[in-house]
Amino acid sequence: MFQTLARALTVGVMAGAVGVAGIGTASAKSNIDFHVRPHTQHVGQWFSVHGSGISDSVGWQRFCVQERYSTRGAWQTVWCGRTVDAMQRQATGYGWVRAGHQGVLELRGVLEGVEHSWGGRTWLDAESGPVTVNIVR
Repeated sequence: MFQTLARALTVGVMAGAVGVAGIGTASAKSNIDFHVRPHTQHVGQWFSVHGSGISDSVGWQRFCVQERYSTRGAWQTVWCGRTVDAMQRQATGYGWVRAGHQGVLELRGVLEGVEHSWGGRTWLDAESGPVTVNIVR
């Protein structure tokens, strides 16, 4: 009887391992459209940034713009659009960014998953490639 029970437990554990392994094989699909104009700007001037994105991996999402000077360093969020239900429409954002100081400014659009419609925990779901803006005097 003990051997029968041990075999049943072994089979149950193996079936559970197969089920868990199958969960990680699906991949989320996302699409981001991001535009920056112009690609050369003077210090202190404002320029337009807009984009949109959608992903099938989150319930609530928002489109944000991030920046960093040079090609290294941490990305900083400049602003985010409204939080929307991904099942009904894509997240969009339109705004302005100010050229803070001379050098190379990189911008990117990111799609953030949001825990609730009113906010809460966020996570990076997808990102666009960086767009370079040369800031001159």
